[in-house]
Amino acid sequence: MTTARDIIKAALTKIGVVGIGQEPSADEADEALFALNAMMYGWKARSVDTEHVELTMSDTFPLGNEFIEGTVYLLAGRMSSDFTVPPSFDADDWFRTLQAAYVEIPTLTVDAALLRPPSREDRDGNLPLTTT
Repeated sequence: MTTARDIIKAALTKIGVVGIGQEPSADEADEALFALNAMMYGWKARSVDTEHVELTMSDTFPLGNEFIEGTVYLLAGRMSSDFTVPPSFDADDWFRTLQAAYVEIPTLTVDAALLRPPSREDRDGNLPLTTT
């Protein structure tokens, strides 16, 4: 069971803010928690609605296990500028994976008149030809 704290610690480790096996300071953890929540809320603006609710450090990560690593990389990339550490990875592929899983394409309804316009009916011989 992965918690928000686990995601935060892994992201801060990725960018070298904390060492392996070390814990982030309270300020680092608070900043990262704010960034994690803001990032997940922001996904909705990019058509990825994970139905996110505000996480606390001890909350269980709400997405499936297949999204843990991607969220770590996305958070690390987002926080790297806060800690003036350039990321050594590209997290965009992870977001595309998230999009593929969560984007909902609305059903398109097309008026029947658009499917069979009068010009097509004439060509198919369904309309009587009139001569003048």
